[in-house]
Amino acid sequence: LERRAALAARLAAEEAANARLEARVAERTAELSRTNARLRREVRERAEAEAALRRAQDELVQAGKLSALGRLAAGISHELNQPLMAIGSFAENAALLLDAGRQEAARENLEEIGALARRAGRIIRNLRAFARGESEPPRRVDPAAVIGEVLALCRSRIAREGVEVELDLPAEPCPLRAGEVRLSQVLLNLVTNALDAMQGLPAGAARRIRIALEPGEDEALIRVADTGPGLADPERVFEPFYTTKEVGAAKGQGLGLAISYGIVQSFGGEIRGRNRPEGGAEFTIRLPRWREGEAREADATTAAGAGEGVA
Repeated sequence: LERRAALAARLAAEEAANARLEARVAERTAELSRTNARLRREVRERAEAEAALRRAQDELVQAGKLSALGRLAAGISHELNQPLMAIGSFAENAALLLDAGRQEAARENLEEIGALARRAGRIIRNLRAFARGESEPPRRVDPAAVIGEVLALCRSRIAREGVEVELDLPAEPCPLRAGEVRLSQVLLNLVTNALDAMQGLPAGAARRIRIALEPGEDEALIRVADTGPGLADPERVFEPFYTTKEVGAAKGQGLGLAISYGIVQSFGGEIRGRNRPEGGAEFTIRLPRWREGEAREADATTAAGAGEGVA
């Protein structure tokens, strides 16, 4: 009887222990389930927040482009008006020459009309490319061509304000891993900022913008320097909404350099600003060189989006 009682007591104790263990396991399982649900919710919320942030950044970049185009509107109008007026004059002259039987001279006028029309077309294509959204991954970009297009957009203002442009470009091609439209936005912002900075210089002061492209083995530097008063606070120039200009649509919102900073980072590069010892500001963009082995991936991306048009 004693053995049976002892066995019954031991079985009861084991059953109680098992019940407590099962209760603890159930409690821990429920706790882990709640934790997992919370983690899944946090991951989902973070993914949604990141997607919203990317959309906001894209919208901010696009707003920056449109703002820059607004600042260039007068110069762009002149760039288009000049060839259009010349086309009208050449067309009238060609009609008079044809009436006079001077076909060779009329042909020369018509060739001039064709060249001017192509020039106006290039200006419009550059503006459409600049204004449209660009979400493609980095690809092969010719920085010298981008620099030329940016200077063409600013040509009227550069001439009107008597600014000298000094270019230091290598003789050999230096393809970079970037985005053509977004890189042009960065450079256009730097050039227009340099022009803005030199507006307040006294009469007779040197007004010069120097743009240099310095190739390296794995990366290249693009330097944009001016002879303006320099940066008031080089450590803050890339902060959103930091500006030393009057705030407004025609002046500055303090977003241009912040947007440029994000664009350059998206290429795997960096951008820095400093004051030069001899005076003026200098911005340096560091970007990776394009490697031909990346061409296949870029071609595949291009083929996938070949059906997309430009709005």
